Amino acid sequence: MTTYLGGARAGGDLVSGDKHVHMAAAPDVEEPPRQLPLDVPGFAGRHAVLAQLNALVRTAGPAPVIIALTGMPGIGKTALAVHWAHLVSDHFPDGQLFIDLRGHSRRGALPPREALGQALRTLRVPSSRLPVDEDELAALYRSRLADKHVLIVLDDAANAQQVHPLLPGTSSCVVVVTARRKLTALVARSGARATALDLLSEEEAFELVGEVAGHKRTLEEPDATAELVQMCARLPLALRVAAANLATRPQQSVADTVHALAEGDRLSKLALGEDPGEAVGAAFDLSYRSLARELQRAFRLLGLVEGPNVAPQAVGALLGTTPEAAQRLLDRLETAGLVQEIERGRYHLHDLLREYAHSRAFKEDSSLVRTAAIQRLAMCYLTTAQQAGRFLDRYRRTIRQELTAPPVDPDPAERARHLEWFAAEQQNLTELVRQVARLEWNQLTWELADAVYDFFELRRYCHENLEVHRLGLEAAQRGANPLARFFMHHHIAVIYRELGQTQEALLEAASSLRLTIETEDRYGESAVLDNMARTHLQLSDYRMALELGRQALDIRREISDRHAEATTLDTLARGYQGLSEYDEAYGCATEALEIRKEIGDLRGEAETLDNLARIYYGPGRTSESLASAERALKIRREIGDRHGEANVLNALGLIELNTGRLDGARRAAKRSLRLCYMIGDRRGSAGSLDLLSKVYLQMGLAEKALRTADRGLSLEDDVGHRFGKVVTLRNLGEILLRLDRPAEAMIQARRARDLAAQIGVRHEEIKALSLLARICDAVDAPDEAAAARTEAKTITHEVEKLLGNS
Repeated sequence: MTTYLGGARAGGDLVSGDKHVHMAAAPDVEEPPRQLPLDVPGFAGRHAVLAQLNALVRTAGPAPVIIALTGMPGIGKTALAVHWAHLVSDHFPDGQLFIDLRGHSRRGALPPREALGQALRTLRVPSSRLPVDEDELAALYRSRLADKHVLIVLDDAANAQQVHPLLPGTSSCVVVVTARRKLTALVARSGARATALDLLSEEEAFELVGEVAGHKRTLEEPDATAELVQMCARLPLALRVAAANLATRPQQSVADTVHALAEGDRLSKLALGEDPGEAVGAAFDLSYRSLARELQRAFRLLGLVEGPNVAPQAVGALLGTTPEAAQRLLDRLETAGLVQEIERGRYHLHDLLREYAHSRAFKEDSSLVRTAAIQRLAMCYLTTAQQAGRFLDRYRRTIRQELTAPPVDPDPAERARHLEWFAAEQQNLTELVRQVARLEWNQLTWELADAVYDFFELRRYCHENLEVHRLGLEAAQRGANPLARFFMHHHIAVIYRELGQTQEALLEAASSLRLTIETEDRYGESAVLDNMARTHLQLSDYRMALELGRQALDIRREISDRHAEATTLDTLARGYQGLSEYDEAYGCATEALEIRKEIGDLRGEAETLDNLARIYYGPGRTSESLASAERALKIRREIGDRHGEANVLNALGLIELNTGRLDGARRAAKRSLRLCYMIGDRRGSAGSLDLLSKVYLQMGLAEKALRTADRGLSLEDDVGHRFGKVVTLRNLGEILLRLDRPAEAMIQARRARDLAAQIGVRHEEIKALSLLARICDAVDAPDEAAAARTEAKTITHEVEKLLGNS
């Protein structure tokens, strides 16, 4: 939810401070982030400021260089920051980050927590493993940047308080902040070097008009161009808009443009030396007045859209026309310089232009017209999201399932298209839920939250998923709708479980469980019980997980929900596996597999086969484990499930390793690692690195194994996967012992033992103690070795007694 991004494109007029960063797909390998928007075409002037910025970096000291570019709207802060960042990007080999802080956006300033989340996801920390506390997020952010040469552009800051959490702690980084306000507190507290941008000089402004409109025209009409510069108050944004009008109207002279601008009241004020910021509105007025009526209406209503970009389908709904007609209108607005196509089929409205369009809509369109437009847009997104969501999880009951029947045999290619739509519209959907919630359109709020749930859960947009569902819950409470309240509580419980916040998950589950009992909703009750069982699995409370799972299974059999029955049988199999009761685990999994085949659930069949492979592996039945994993892998590839394919490859690699087929194990581990990098799965990457290090150790490449295991341990720390960390620590102990570094090996073995005891993983505790005993033997410490072996035997007897084996 979650991919990790290594690139970006920008839309909008960067000179005026507008920025829309369009994230590129995750790379095949873990490359440094390159998020800088495209450099501004025709950048002109600012030579003295550029030289000053270069000098600041050259004289860097022990603290990170923080540059604050301040000035009025449209002065060109973002354009300068991006242009300079491109000029010096080669000096920052570890990457460049660009974060739009939305300090003066109508959508509201970006909270530091969200900004940190964006940055950490770009730095390949999955959403599901991000801390909730802002201070912890900031600490993780500083850790990820430690000793890295990274350039960070923090654009459109509201104030210094918004910026402070996003400052790195290492002198190898450089930060550029743009803001309309003076960031005095940032200068005082963090030593920022403040640079206030002034209007362009007449020469620079003349050059800018020539770059955009064409130097031939400005040279032919130098006097009119000079007058145009004065009419636009030498403000870069106003100059660019006016010059763009000239560029798209070759028949219009510069003098004609000056005459048209002079007719506006605001520009007459500018002639009296009043606020030059009004030049922006005057320039926009000129573009707006020249539009045909249908384009004026389209432009105004686009100002009501709060998402960052739109597609013709959504614009068609907003305007009450077809996508084809909307496309033609968008093309004409782009020609007029009022929207920008940021990629094929997606259009962006500059923040200031959006504000201008919004104000025009409130002046010229009635409340009824504005309300109808937003409702059409919201219903378009709702129906599309509901239909697309059925291709992601065809078995989940939705609030409006009767209107969106699941496909019988979903085509993987069509599912991929729906995933692409969700990915492109994710930010728009989040903003739309916020907008309809603010308008207190209750049913639309909770239905949109339910419609985006599957995609947000799949891609691990956990915090966004949590926010829209909280808004949905508030709407359901206002509307006194028990069904909607159940869905919101239940989904919030699942999201908390994905975030690792188990206590919060159980509290929300208790609320949803009460609602299902009050409304006699047996389907919902079983879903809640199964989720509670999985939460207890996460807590390693296997007995409670089995108890809750059995209750869920009874209900699901009672209501004849075969898919849900198979899901709960898999839950029970995991519980029995956790207790090392492999026969019971095998029985549940094989029954689940039969049901999956019976109902034609290929994705579920692969999940159960993967589960079986791990169950077989526990007691050492490697041939059956290998066969199950290979069948699961075949299905995952057939249905295009890359996440599942990576998991199965990792399991196959482990089997190959244990059967002595080292080349096969290495190939499987590397393929798994490559897939995990592609989809941004850091937890999966850590598991693949751990496996690869074990393979290298068996191949006699101990130093390479150590480096690989160290990378894996760093990832385990980042994502907070404690069981994986136990395994990797023990693996590091084995490698260090092989390298004849017993003191270091003992440290890692003890860490593995302590963490295993803390989380209650008894079999890993036994393995760590056995390793500790061997290390003690190596350093001639017989008493410590004997103590470790005695403790391992004691735990083994306890486990056997618990399982009824003694």
